[in-house]
Amino acid sequence: MGLAFGFLLTLGAIWGLSVSTSKLAVAAFGPISVVFWYALIAFLVLSLVSAIRRKPPPLNGRHLRYYLASGLIGFAIPSLNNVIVVQHVPAGILSTVIATAPVFTYAIALAARQERFQAVRAIGIGLGLVGTLVILLPANSLPDAAMVPWVALGLLTPCLYGVTAVVISRYMPRETDAMTLANGFLAVATLFYLAILLASGSDAVPWPPVWPASHMVLWLGLSSSAAYVLYFQIIRMAGPVYLSQVGYLVVSIGVLAGMLIFGERHSLWVWIGIGLMVAGLALVNLGQMRARRAIRAAR
Repeated sequence: MGLAFGFLLTLGAIWGLSVSTSKLAVAAFGPISVVFWYALIAFLVLSLVSAIRRKPPPLNGRHLRYYLASGLIGFAIPSLNNVIVVQHVPAGILSTVIATAPVFTYAIALAARQERFQAVRAIGIGLGLVGTLVILLPANSLPDAAMVPWVALGLLTPCLYGVTAVVISRYMPRETDAMTLANGFLAVATLFYLAILLASGSDAVPWPPVWPASHMVLWLGLSSSAAYVLYFQIIRMAGPVYLSQVGYLVVSIGVLAGMLIFGERHSLWVWIGIGLMVAGLALVNLGQMRARRAIRAAR
């Protein structure tokens, strides 16, 4: 489990730093250019991995429909939403919001009747909601009241991740491994961003190179591809419940990075809200662990 823990720390660091690095990059090059190169670099790296493994993404109709749905709802739209929102809110707050994806996943699964009601997980959803309201509603919570709608828009990202996990995963081709599928949906995301670039007339190439923004774009692409490899490796080595702990690392590193890089300082209301959201995440994860143990015990 030592190697799995090292992988978990690395994955948490990558995801925790991604919001701050996006904030640095998008300030210089704009959101569309950043996400296009971010997706393209990740796609090229995973394509190389697929070539080495001799497992190219299948291109039949069922797989193409999956790539389209997961590429847009599970990657392209939430990633674009992140780089738009991060221009207007502290990186630490957005990192916390994104990390609540498991809370949204359970709520959506419950509504879709794919999960049974569990009191502990329902309380987790409630705490996550209260934490969000504690950040949004008090007049002196955020540095600027104009940030409130942007933080609310940031909630679209974990919501879309939840939709992807619950709805789209039902149509996942089970005979194809997840890393190969990731390669396919990254191709869709890259083409989606390219179409937006061409339609908007935005500059596709972040040129001239500007430190640190250019390096951040490269880092986002390379680290994203590494994150996919780590993600699936951790699941293989230690299971999805163990992986769910990465959310706490994402929040901790994301908030700390925002404070160190941008000098962010949060009000007491924000700290209380972050604490409630992390507590909600913990309860949802605890309920997931109990549910999986019950399934194993019944076998």
